[in-house]
Amino acid sequence: MGVIDSQNVNEIIRRTLSIINPKIIEHGEIVGYMLYKMLEFERRYGEQELLDYTMLGMLHDIGLYREDGLHNVADFETAGSPWSHSIYGFLFLKYLSPMGDKAEVVLYHHLDYSRYGMVKNKYSHVTECLALADKMDNFMRCRETKIKDNYFSKYRNIQFSGEALDLFHKAEKEYGITAKLASGEYRRELSDIMSRGVFSEEYKKGFLEMLVYSIDFRSEHTVVHTMSTVNFAMQLGRLMGLGAKDLQSLYYGALLHDLGKVAIPLDILESPGRLDEKDMRVMRAHVRITEMILSGLVHEDVLEIAARHHEKLDGTGYHRGLSEKDLTLPQQIAAVADILSALYGKRSYKDSFDSGKIRKILQEDADNHKINKQTVDCLMEHYDEVIAKYEEQKDETIGLYLSIKQQHEEIRKRLEGIAP
Repeated sequence: MGVIDSQNVNEIIRRTLSIINPKIIEHGEIVGYMLYKMLEFERRYGEQELLDYTMLGMLHDIGLYREDGLHNVADFETAGSPWSHSIYGFLFLKYLSPMGDKAEVVLYHHLDYSRYGMVKNKYSHVTECLALADKMDNFMRCRETKIKDNYFSKYRNIQFSGEALDLFHKAEKEYGITAKLASGEYRRELSDIMSRGVFSEEYKKGFLEMLVYSIDFRSEHTVVHTMSTVNFAMQLGRLMGLGAKDLQSLYYGALLHDLGKVAIPLDILESPGRLDEKDMRVMRAHVRITEMILSGLVHEDVLEIAARHHEKLDGTGYHRGLSEKDLTLPQQIAAVADILSALYGKRSYKDSFDSGKIRKILQEDADNHKINKQTVDCLMEHYDEVIAKYEEQKDETIGLYLSIKQQHEEIRKRLEGIAP
């Protein structure tokens, strides 16, 4: 198995998002499956295009995951304004995923069909099909959504495309979509569909970055921490002479190291003060959850880098209490990078520590056999250079973070002006 196999990228996304709300990921999978079958029936798209559109269908509600304390997908789909999560989903997919050019499909999936003429969308047909599949699943969840039985006759070509509805009925007759949804057989078929893709390294990397950063978007601190840990780990890995394979594993391990924080409440992640013992136990659980999500889906080297970033050389770390003999150099480099990121980063209860204090803390941990001394010595020698390179990337990433927030508001105002 490579670092991450193509078919496992989707499963990592599924496991991670299911922790937040399994109903939303189930809804996405059903919509993605229906969209695939509708477009497959037309026989006008190539296999890679079909896979892209299916992935868009599965992730069309990715913007919901920036919310804390989600309970019912129907609450967001049918009540109040749906624009916020549609816009965030569009922006995450546009700027963070390898399918940025097709992200408009997600942006307009809650726009009434009668108003499609008021926007420019070169993927309008796929958007019509996605919107119809979205409404179909909500209709099948009618106890949650309260969609009336006469909805599809009353609002044809008003709230949804009549052509898309006709296409669904044709695909239903050909493939028996609703029977497979009812029996659960669609899950196996969807897995088979997604396993056909052989994604490039950039494609896989793009989806995993989108997953991490879209979830981290709940908190500016978590976005910056993940980004800085990756940056510091890669710089230190190169300075310490790691080979290409170890550097690749280090990149993915650092990127995914805090994936388990998806299960940690935002009030603990963003606590205005230091955590008490009870909340610290909750916070520390993120390592075990990261390991659970990634287990069996990534190369063992990546899994262990991600799951061991809080272990200490003297055995006092967590969650397994490992010691130096158990920890590889890439794992020890990731641990140093994580600490440097935490010390250098700002939190609600502290400013970034100055270089003198950061150097002192790291040197003391190295001298006390907590972290790798060779890595710390290397960092001390190149400290100013490492920080300068990080700051260059930080400006780009924080700029993107702020740009997404700004564009969200601009697009929301524009779309709410179009909506009835």
